[in-house]
Amino acid sequence: MRASARTPPLLVLRAAAPPTPVGPRGPLPLPWKRRQPIGWAASAPPRRGGFPRACGGLTAMLKAKILFVGPCESGKTVLANFLTESSDITEYNPTQGVRILEFENPHITSNTKGTGCEFELWDCGGDPKFESCWPALMKDSHGVVIVFNADIPSHLKEIEMWYSCFVQQQFLQDTQCLLIAHHKPGSGSDKGNPSLPTPLNKLKLVHSNLEDDPEDIRLEFIKYLKSIINSVSESRDREEMSIIT
Repeated sequence: MRASARTPPLLVLRAAAPPTPVGPRGPLPLPWKRRQPIGWAASAPPRRGGFPRACGGLTAMLKAKILFVGPCESGKTVLANFLTESSDITEYNPTQGVRILEFENPHITSNTKGTGCEFELWDCGGDPKFESCWPALMKDSHGVVIVFNADIPSHLKEIEMWYSCFVQQQFLQDTQCLLIAHHKPGSGSDKGNPSLPTPLNKLKLVHSNLEDDPEDIRLEFIKYLKSIINSVSESRDREEMSIIT
């Protein structure tokens, strides 16, 4: 797939978060802590990920960057909003460039040290006109979630390209990739495994139906985030040991 001769500048949109519910004694706790989304302009370099250092005897919080990619009209934005408990979107508007959502989940910590975790979810637009921006989006990412519409047969062919560009070209492990077959409302909930070509058939495949089984995909996503943060923790430990030795 070739980028057009005149590629529009990358747009980074800010997602509006719903108001925090308030009880008689003040704000109520939420299972997910939403942070102000961050962004960067096309002319500025992307923010480096990296691993924060321990300071003053305290273990720094772990951070992980997750990409949401896939064909147009696959349901990435609706799914991203649901999984991060951001504002709902009722009308379809193609994502122009990328939306970045920052969030925390107190139930996800490093296995070894119980360190807190912060996540960046990059909801990437599926239009190939932004192909020239993909290298910048991929920089310093720790995981890739490929979303496709299970009711559009052509998506099965398209996700091969997304896997090649965002997983193989980054030399990520298949364990760092999650494949989501998304079912839109009213489309039925056939959870039969689609016929996937090699090497996609080796990936973890889960089904998403926010109308019938919303908690299923939430639990699967939490499992995936735990595996990613453990990988980040192990990488940071190796980096720190290399400095010490």
